[in-house]
Amino acid sequence: MTAPDFVWLGLGALAFGLMVLSDYGQVLRGRRGAGLLFPLGGALLIAATAALLVRRWRTAPPGPGSLFWFAGSALMLLLLIYTLFFALPAGGSSAATAQKDELRPLVDTGVFALCRHPGVLFLGGFYACLWGALGGWALGLAFVLFTLLDAAYAAWQGETVFPRSIRGYTAYRAATPRFIPTPGSLRRCLHTLRTPK
Repeated sequence: MTAPDFVWLGLGALAFGLMVLSDYGQVLRGRRGAGLLFPLGGALLIAATAALLVRRWRTAPPGPGSLFWFAGSALMLLLLIYTLFFALPAGGSSAATAQKDELRPLVDTGVFALCRHPGVLFLGGFYACLWGALGGWALGLAFVLFTLLDAAYAAWQGETVFPRSIRGYTAYRAATPRFIPTPGSLRRCLHTLRTPK
């Protein structure tokens, strides 16, 4: 792994810091302009991922067996996009509200019946599949590092941000697993995907 790989990994890690600052400033401090840090963090993570992919592709082009892994990464990416932008009401994954006393409605159906932070599963699955497709230490480290940072970010949101910004979140937290689905949560997910409330 060369120095540029570490630079891109560091920038990808910085993306999660920007997302934390976005939630902290916008939700906990009421500074609406801080919300711009979230899309900036997302753009930085996309750029870092693209750079790591291109660098690895140039040194070790994928073989025919990589098609399965690329299909998996595409599926995980589609699920991640759906979770962040389509499974939630207007406002996406940002927990911010216009006023501190306005609570957003809880979404506990579909992928959010599966676990409280399905985006962590899908982001981790995306990077795991990319690593499976192309190999290499940089993509392997990206899988571990970015998944752990995303899990830490989501856990912080679940303990600090969401109880203050989402109506009924405390009861939802008690009834739904954090990251790892259970047979019961999987059944609820599939049932509510077919018959949303």
